[in-house]
Amino acid sequence: MELLIPIALILVGLALVAVEVTLIPGTNIVGVLGLIGAATGVVIAFLEGGAAGGIGALAGTLVAGGALGYLLWESGAWGRFVLSDSLRRDAEADAVADASRTALIGRGGTAATPLRPEGVVDLGGERIEARTEGAYVAAGSAVRVVAIDRNRAVVRLED
Repeated sequence: MELLIPIALILVGLALVAVEVTLIPGTNIVGVLGLIGAATGVVIAFLEGGAAGGIGALAGTLVAGGALGYLLWESGAWGRFVLSDSLRRDAEADAVADASRTALIGRGGTAATPLRPEGVVDLGGERIEARTEGAYVAAGSAVRVVAIDRNRAVVRLED
């Protein structure tokens, strides 16, 4: 009877963790409260039941937690809880972007803003960010794209 409160705390704590994973993923508050409740139950079991009661409560909590984790994994609930988006880049989109940037090389236009050394150039109606090879270029000057460096056009003043 002395271990009734710790066992109840452990069960309620594990139930809160299950609620966090299945019903309201992402808030973390309910899950953290569940973990705190289960840990508190184990500590109280050590205090009230001695070493034998505490070790039994700890072992029971670990077994029940493992079983709960397995059930959540198998039910697919864990998949909703864990971020599944990938940070990998799309190779096709990168190839298209590289081709469009490479197509700018050799095109001529005018500096829409002063280039000190960075600014905006107008390439036949298309405004893009660009930088010079280091020299100042006044707005309205004729420029030509000579390279692409780190996704930015490098322009040179036309003679």
